[in-house]
Amino acid sequence: MDLSGFLTSAAKPQLAVIPAAAPILQALLVVLPAILVAVGSLIVTMFKPSTMKRVLHLLWTQKVAVLLIIAAVVGLIYLYGVLFPPVIDEVAAASDIGSSDWLLWRGGPTRRGFVPGSEEPGHGPILWTFSRDGIKDFYASPAIVGDRVYVTSARWEVFKKDGAIYSIEPETGKLVWKFKSDGYRATFSSPAVSGKYLVVGEGLHYTRDARVFCIDIEASEKAREGVKLWDFRTGSHVESSPCIADGKVFIGAGDDGMHCFQLEPGEDGGAKRLWHLEGKDYPDCETSPVYHEGKVYFGLGNGGNAIVCVSADDGKELWRLKTPCPVFGSPSIAGGKLYIGMGYGDFINTAEDVAAKRRDDLKTKGLSDQQIEEAVRDIKPGGEVWCVDLEAPGKPKWTFKTGRVILGAVAVADGKAYFGSRDEYFYCVSADTGTLVRKWNAHAPILTSPAVADEHVYVITETGQLYGLDKSDLSMVWDVSLGAVSMSSPSVARGHVYVGTKGNGLLCLGRPGREKEPPIWRGALGGPGRSGWTDGSTITARGVYGWGYAGEPEEGASERPQVTMDAPGAYLDEVFYVGFNAENASGLARLSFGDKLGGKPSQDWFAPSKNPIHLSAAGTGNSVFFVDGRPGDADRALHRLDPKTGRELSMYPVASDASGEFVITRDCLFVAATGKGLVCLDNEFPEPGKELWQAEVGPCVGAPLVGDDVIVVAVQSPPGVVAVDRCSGQVRWQSPLPSAPQTGPVLAAEKVWVGHAGGVSAARLADGKEPVTVACGNVSGTLVCDSDRLACVTSDGQLVVLNPATGDESARFADAVVGLAPLLAGDAMLYCAKGSIQRYDFAAAKAERWAKITASWPGNIVTPLVMVDSHVFFATDKRGFVCMKPKKG
Repeated sequence: MDLSGFLTSAAKPQLAVIPAAAPILQALLVVLPAILVAVGSLIVTMFKPSTMKRVLHLLWTQKVAVLLIIAAVVGLIYLYGVLFPPVIDEVAAASDIGSSDWLLWRGGPTRRGFVPGSEEPGHGPILWTFSRDGIKDFYASPAIVGDRVYVTSARWEVFKKDGAIYSIEPETGKLVWKFKSDGYRATFSSPAVSGKYLVVGEGLHYTRDARVFCIDIEASEKAREGVKLWDFRTGSHVESSPCIADGKVFIGAGDDGMHCFQLEPGEDGGAKRLWHLEGKDYPDCETSPVYHEGKVYFGLGNGGNAIVCVSADDGKELWRLKTPCPVFGSPSIAGGKLYIGMGYGDFINTAEDVAAKRRDDLKTKGLSDQQIEEAVRDIKPGGEVWCVDLEAPGKPKWTFKTGRVILGAVAVADGKAYFGSRDEYFYCVSADTGTLVRKWNAHAPILTSPAVADEHVYVITETGQLYGLDKSDLSMVWDVSLGAVSMSSPSVARGHVYVGTKGNGLLCLGRPGREKEPPIWRGALGGPGRSGWTDGSTITARGVYGWGYAGEPEEGASERPQVTMDAPGAYLDEVFYVGFNAENASGLARLSFGDKLGGKPSQDWFAPSKNPIHLSAAGTGNSVFFVDGRPGDADRALHRLDPKTGRELSMYPVASDASGEFVITRDCLFVAATGKGLVCLDNEFPEPGKELWQAEVGPCVGAPLVGDDVIVVAVQSPPGVVAVDRCSGQVRWQSPLPSAPQTGPVLAAEKVWVGHAGGVSAARLADGKEPVTVACGNVSGTLVCDSDRLACVTSDGQLVVLNPATGDESARFADAVVGLAPLLAGDAMLYCAKGSIQRYDFAAAKAERWAKITASWPGNIVTPLVMVDSHVFFATDKRGFVCMKPKKG
């Protein structure tokens, strides 16, 4: 991969490796000519015959003293070596050499960068950093085999251009051995390991005679120093990483094409090259090849623009598929299909930079402006991922376009393909159809490959931020700064992430499992935008009635009172908090399930309220919150209860003309407690007059949306969206709406969305600008969303699903129950229809009945759905609080 732009700038004296040293270096360059003249004059004087004669005569007359001085110096050097031997880290011997392999870049043909069966990190800081000999740049991706991490380094400075191969203990970061002999140079290539053999390339883009090295791991372990088996000098750089298969090594050598070596040394003890595909026919051969069923696959970059398949035995070309742009992503293979990324641009240069450099080059060659523009016409932003069926490779089975180039490999797992792009998005698409499943905005270019484990995906941005994403929905569960930019792809094993940086060494980060946070239920359905999907569980193929609960009979009464529920339950740590309204009493009840969701709950307590409950509760491990009454009712209040006993801890008045909608965070609560706007309270509710702030933005509709630094509300008059500062309540921006809002705001695709009579409208979260409106009908009920979808139900029963990034409609259903939002659960959705709950599969674009629901049994559904561990909870007008269980078989 071309790092020339990066290295060129790094090599300039004014941009030295340590920026603070730049003035010193500049001053040195000013006086350097004078110093060189003085030193030269001294050398000329010393080597005059007369001077040499006098020096030799002096040494001879003082020969005894000179000999004693030489003996003393030699003795001191020896004594220093005895008293202060080189520091060698104490590490245990490798226990499993040859028990596992890392045969190619990213570990295997699916390019997951993950050791199967390993624990997965989900929290934690940087555990250790590794660097040696003043070299702190690691462009390569670590290979992890057993209890060793293998990686190469790169130093490209004004006066030093070298690198090394390291073996490192994975838990401590201690050096086991290094190979720095034979003038080993700064390296981008990543190691491949098979048994006792480690193979890796050498050199960066400027290296014109880079070598391929094979190291004996067993001998290196014993010697505590890298032991070379063989090396081979190529005619170009070797930024490609090797692939080991069938006793052979396959590796690209840039402008010198593709090489194949025998893994074991030849009869003369050196490298044995089996075949070579010349660079004139296979230009810019830098991707890491992959082996599959006797064939080798690789991509060609600038000047090649192709995917190539050759015979592993003799290198004979079997087919070549031309591509519209250079291929920089290394090919992956899974399920008989090949996946590969491409586009214009590289680690340093955008497509625009590439075009500009090409124009400058052609201009120096004397081409006309018209000729130049014709030559650079196709060099433009954009990237593609291709899927090629290896049984029918004549054309791609599908292509997926991105905003910019894909430089890393596509990782394939569980029927999905994962990759990042310079366009700052991380993508998950169907491996079979290329249909977008979801994408995640990293807010920075992604230039490297992800590591895809069983439950998490790990992504590094160009800016040096590591993200751990939930594999099911690409929600972020962990992030940590590497402290430096990174061009290395992360490798995951042993509960840690290993990744290289520029300037901060090789890093080991994270600990197994996710950091346990105190439970919180922020508001209705989990908080603004959420749809009742609580724990990432899957929607089963069918559901069946489990139970209904309508409260406990009063003491001495033979029958339960007729109760109604108007709001969905709030789920928190194996407990539901539900509002029950009866003729003589209303209040909040706590229902416990223990370990059996499918069994009927027990009521732990009931906290009465003066008014019926029409809004969902919220809660943490320390407090439960609810608002009683609706606009027009008197004596309304926001209540804070002890979750264990139901005892009232504090109250805050809610005005008769206020919506009472609220949302909580771990330390604050934001409530529309007056008809004039929003109030921010501490979670322990100080007495009135001690609010953290009040914002008179107008009558609020729906629950407030909590951003990182702003709180966003939809207001009735004048119709619009208002963002206030989270700390002070001061207005940050306002954006008008075409009509009065019908829903509260939600956040999707970095935009704030609100439903109204004409459809849904959005404005940019950062500043309220770039407003957009999608005319989808009069919105009724609640807006819900996830990272890829925005869904609403209209007043005429149309369920509309939109892509929030583009505003395009992706699905519409005509039989939805008005006012009941759907439940979005990754690749599937549940929604309430007439006489049933429907399950819709987004990937298959197919809807089926999930459960039969009629007015007679168990009654008409009156609240949106909440799902816990694949059990679905809602209220009906006949059975109260209802649980639908997964249907067996």
